[in-house]
Amino acid sequence: MGEEKTILITGANGLVGHRACGYLRKTTPGKIIGTSRGEGVNVDLVSNLTDPADVDRIRTTTHPDIIIHTAAISRTDVCEQKQELCFETNVTATANLCEAFPEAKFIFFSTYAVYNTPVGRCDEECITCASNYYIKTKLEAEEHVTKLADHVILRPSVIFGYVNHHQNSKNYFMQLLANIRMKKVMQSPKDQLFNPIHVDIVVEILKRIIESDVCGTFNIGSNEDISKFEFNRHIMEKFGFNSEYLEGIDSKLLTVKRPTIGTISSAKVQRELHYEIPPLEKMIDALYTTSNKDVNRYLAES
Repeated sequence: MGEEKTILITGANGLVGHRACGYLRKTTPGKIIGTSRGEGVNVDLVSNLTDPADVDRIRTTTHPDIIIHTAAISRTDVCEQKQELCFETNVTATANLCEAFPEAKFIFFSTYAVYNTPVGRCDEECITCASNYYIKTKLEAEEHVTKLADHVILRPSVIFGYVNHHQNSKNYFMQLLANIRMKKVMQSPKDQLFNPIHVDIVVEILKRIIESDVCGTFNIGSNEDISKFEFNRHIMEKFGFNSEYLEGIDSKLLTVKRPTIGTISSAKVQRELHYEIPPLEKMIDALYTTSNKDVNRYLAES
């Protein structure tokens, strides 16, 4: 990115939004503006994106060249129970932003779970199918984004990372830590396959997208397929956690439906950005190296 540009990041209190604000402020010449519903370290504007007037206020005061839209309700159980809230947050907010910033480069975070095939390893051309309400709202939001001339839709697998501040929704790794701290068993499907990716790799990909002319839809995830149970087991072994806090289950026992073979191919994004996603083992090593002390402190809290 040769010239300085203004980048608006929604969901600045979330895992990706928070990390993207910090990373891009250090690595790009542009002006980074973080927005969220509540105050936070990386929040410059407190706003309600479901309110068109609030979005218009952002437009007239910030004039962003690039939008990175990470804000969403992603907990599938909450989305099933509170469908109106889920629709407003995931679809209406996206539509408001698309309408307010039609000329900006729009980078939207969707989900890998839009695919639901019996074989997995889906590329971006695979058929999409909503197996729960959360996925349905993400697909509807994608429809608004695709109408923009300069857009990027990211369909990430599960993004994991340590968070040192309170969040209303915990990422996969923080859910595991919370269970261990409360001495609760994490029930993890042995039959659900995915491609988890470390948040630091996600924000590096974001940086490269901003610096490039790429447009379209991209999957992002590890190049290895792994079950959710095996992924958690690797995490627990790396951090030396007690294995009694992990139980492998059949996904049929879960309340909300999710794709069983939720694996994706991230070949396209690696090819177009000339970037190789590190092996999953190295991403877990990086998580341990950067967060082990904080994790021990977190687990020691009462």
